[in-house]
Amino acid sequence: MKNRISIFLLISCITSINAQSNWILINKSNIKGSISGSITQGYIFNIDRDFYIINERTRQRVRTRNPEVQIYQNGSDYKLIIEDFDEPVICKKLNNVIETKISGNFEGWNGNTIFKMMNGQIWQQSSYSYKYHYSYSPNVFIYEFKGTWTMKIEDVDETIQVIRLK
Repeated sequence: MKNRISIFLLISCITSINAQSNWILINKSNIKGSISGSITQGYIFNIDRDFYIINERTRQRVRTRNPEVQIYQNGSDYKLIIEDFDEPVICKKLNNVIETKISGNFEGWNGNTIFKMMNGQIWQQSSYSYKYHYSYSPNVFIYEFKGTWTMKIEDVDETIQVIRLK
Protein backbone atom coordinates (compact mmCIF):
# COMPACT_ATOMS: atom_id res chain seq x y z
CA MET A 1 0.00 0.00 0.00
CA LYS A 2 2.83 2.40 0.86
CA ASN A 3 4.45 1.64 -2.50
CA ARG A 4 1.24 2.54 -4.37
CA ILE A 5 0.94 5.85 -2.51
CA SER A 6 4.62 6.64 -3.19
CA ILE A 7 4.22 5.84 -6.90
CA PHE A 8 1.05 7.96 -7.09
CA LEU A 9 2.79 10.93 -5.45
CA LEU A 10 5.81 10.57 -7.75
CA ILE A 11 3.60 10.47 -10.86
CA SER A 12 1.63 13.49 -9.62
CA CYS A 13 4.83 15.50 -9.09
CA ILE A 14 6.21 14.58 -12.52
CA THR A 15 2.88 15.46 -14.19
CA SER A 16 2.76 18.80 -12.35
CA ILE A 17 6.36 19.68 -13.29
CA ASN A 18 5.75 18.67 -16.91
CA ALA A 19 2.52 20.72 -17.11
CA GLN A 20 4.33 23.80 -15.84
CA SER A 21 7.15 23.38 -18.34
CA ASN A 22 4.80 23.33 -21.37
CA TRP A 23 4.57 27.15 -21.34
CA ILE A 24 6.54 28.46 -24.32
CA LEU A 25 7.65 32.10 -24.50
CA ILE A 26 6.17 33.57 -27.70
CA ASN A 27 6.55 37.34 -27.24
CA LYS A 28 8.15 40.04 -25.14
CA SER A 29 6.67 43.50 -25.55
CA ASN A 30 5.10 46.47 -23.79
CA ILE A 31 1.44 47.25 -23.23
CA LYS A 32 0.98 50.78 -24.51
CA GLY A 33 -0.77 53.23 -22.20
CA SER A 34 -1.75 52.96 -18.57
CA ILE A 35 -3.47 50.21 -16.63
CA SER A 36 -5.19 51.47 -13.53
CA GLY A 37 -7.76 49.96 -11.22
CA SER A 38 -9.08 46.52 -10.48
CA ILE A 39 -8.09 43.83 -12.98
CA THR A 40 -10.51 40.91 -12.99
CA GLN A 41 -11.76 38.07 -15.18
CA GLY A 42 -12.90 39.48 -18.54
CA TYR A 43 -10.31 42.27 -18.70
CA ILE A 44 -8.85 42.74 -22.21
CA PHE A 45 -5.23 43.47 -23.11
CA ASN A 46 -4.22 44.86 -26.51
CA ILE A 47 -0.63 43.82 -27.13
CA ASP A 48 0.88 44.50 -30.55
CA ARG A 49 -2.58 44.33 -32.20
CA ASP A 50 -3.34 40.96 -30.55
CA PHE A 51 -6.13 40.87 -27.98
CA TYR A 52 -6.13 38.69 -24.86
CA ILE A 53 -8.98 38.26 -22.36
CA ILE A 54 -8.45 37.09 -18.78
CA ASN A 55 -10.20 33.75 -18.62
CA GLU A 56 -9.62 32.74 -14.99
CA ARG A 57 -10.58 34.28 -11.70
CA THR A 58 -8.20 36.95 -10.51
CA ARG A 59 -8.44 40.27 -8.71
CA GLN A 60 -5.48 42.59 -8.70
CA ARG A 61 -5.24 46.31 -7.99
CA VAL A 62 -2.83 47.79 -10.51
CA ARG A 63 -1.48 51.19 -11.43
CA THR A 64 1.18 51.11 -14.11
CA ARG A 65 2.14 52.78 -17.36
CA ASN A 66 3.57 51.06 -20.47
CA PRO A 67 4.42 47.86 -18.55
CA GLU A 68 6.65 45.18 -20.00
CA VAL A 69 4.89 41.88 -20.71
CA GLN A 70 6.06 38.36 -21.43
CA ILE A 71 3.55 36.14 -23.21
CA TYR A 72 3.72 32.37 -22.81
CA GLN A 73 1.55 29.87 -24.67
CA ASN A 74 0.39 26.39 -23.67
CA GLY A 75 -2.10 25.08 -26.24
CA SER A 76 -4.97 27.59 -26.42
CA ASP A 77 -4.05 29.22 -23.10
CA TYR A 78 -1.78 32.23 -22.70
CA LYS A 79 0.03 33.30 -19.55
CA LEU A 80 0.85 37.01 -19.35
CA ILE A 81 3.55 38.05 -16.92
CA ILE A 82 3.11 41.80 -16.67
CA GLU A 83 5.40 44.24 -14.90
CA ASP A 84 3.85 45.61 -11.66
CA PHE A 85 1.23 42.82 -11.47
CA ASP A 86 1.22 40.66 -8.33
CA GLU A 87 0.79 37.43 -10.29
CA PRO A 88 0.56 36.21 -13.90
CA VAL A 89 -2.84 36.21 -15.61
CA ILE A 90 -4.19 33.31 -17.67
CA CYS A 91 -5.89 34.43 -20.88
CA LYS A 92 -7.47 33.32 -24.12
CA LYS A 93 -6.59 35.02 -27.38
CA LEU A 94 -9.47 36.84 -29.08
CA ASN A 95 -9.58 36.35 -32.85
CA ASN A 96 -12.68 38.30 -33.82
CA VAL A 97 -12.26 41.90 -32.59
CA ILE A 98 -13.73 45.10 -34.03
CA GLU A 99 -12.02 48.37 -33.09
CA THR A 100 -14.04 51.52 -33.69
CA LYS A 101 -15.50 54.58 -31.94
CA ILE A 102 -19.01 55.50 -30.93
CA SER A 103 -20.31 58.22 -33.22
CA GLY A 104 -20.89 61.36 -31.12
CA ASN A 105 -22.06 61.53 -27.51
CA PHE A 106 -22.01 58.44 -25.32
CA GLU A 107 -24.09 58.53 -22.13
CA GLY A 108 -23.96 54.88 -21.05
CA TRP A 109 -26.67 52.28 -21.56
CA ASN A 110 -30.17 51.70 -20.19
CA GLY A 111 -31.43 48.23 -21.10
CA ASN A 112 -31.86 48.33 -24.88
CA THR A 113 -29.50 51.10 -25.99
CA ILE A 114 -28.55 51.34 -29.67
CA PHE A 115 -24.95 52.31 -30.48
CA LYS A 116 -23.98 53.92 -33.80
CA MET A 117 -20.32 53.44 -34.65
CA MET A 118 -17.93 55.56 -36.69
CA ASN A 119 -17.33 52.57 -39.00
CA GLY A 120 -21.04 52.56 -39.97
CA GLN A 121 -22.04 49.56 -37.88
CA ILE A 122 -25.02 49.70 -35.52
CA TRP A 123 -25.14 47.53 -32.38
CA GLN A 124 -27.83 47.09 -29.71
CA GLN A 125 -27.46 46.16 -26.06
CA SER A 126 -28.68 42.59 -25.48
CA SER A 127 -27.83 42.12 -21.80
CA TYR A 128 -29.94 43.80 -19.15
CA SER A 129 -28.06 46.44 -17.18
CA TYR A 130 -27.82 50.19 -16.64
CA LYS A 131 -24.73 52.37 -16.62
CA TYR A 132 -24.23 56.12 -16.84
CA HIS A 133 -20.94 57.41 -18.19
CA TYR A 134 -20.50 60.44 -20.41
CA SER A 135 -17.83 60.78 -23.05
CA TYR A 136 -17.57 61.99 -26.62
CA SER A 137 -16.73 59.41 -29.32
CA PRO A 138 -15.01 56.90 -27.00
CA ASN A 139 -12.94 54.06 -28.41
CA VAL A 140 -14.74 50.72 -28.47
CA PHE A 141 -13.72 47.07 -28.74
CA ILE A 142 -16.45 44.66 -29.80
CA TYR A 143 -15.39 41.04 -29.59
CA GLU A 144 -16.83 37.57 -29.87
CA PHE A 145 -16.05 35.26 -26.96
CA LYS A 146 -17.75 31.94 -26.22
CA GLY A 147 -20.43 32.63 -28.85
CA THR A 148 -21.48 36.05 -27.53
CA TRP A 149 -20.60 39.53 -28.79
CA THR A 150 -19.39 41.83 -26.03
CA MET A 151 -18.66 45.57 -26.09
CA LYS A 152 -15.89 47.21 -24.06
CA ILE A 153 -15.94 51.01 -24.03
CA GLU A 154 -12.91 53.12 -23.20
CA ASP A 155 -12.75 54.20 -19.52
CA VAL A 156 -15.78 52.07 -18.54
CA ASP A 157 -14.95 49.07 -16.33
CA GLU A 158 -18.13 47.12 -17.16
CA THR A 159 -18.80 45.37 -20.44
CA ILE A 160 -22.16 44.62 -22.06
CA GLN A 161 -23.42 42.01 -24.47
CA VAL A 162 -24.57 43.31 -27.83
CA ILE A 163 -26.09 42.17 -31.12
CA ARG A 164 -25.32 43.65 -34.50
CA LEU A 165 -28.20 45.41 -36.26
CA LYS A 166 -26.21 46.72 -39.25
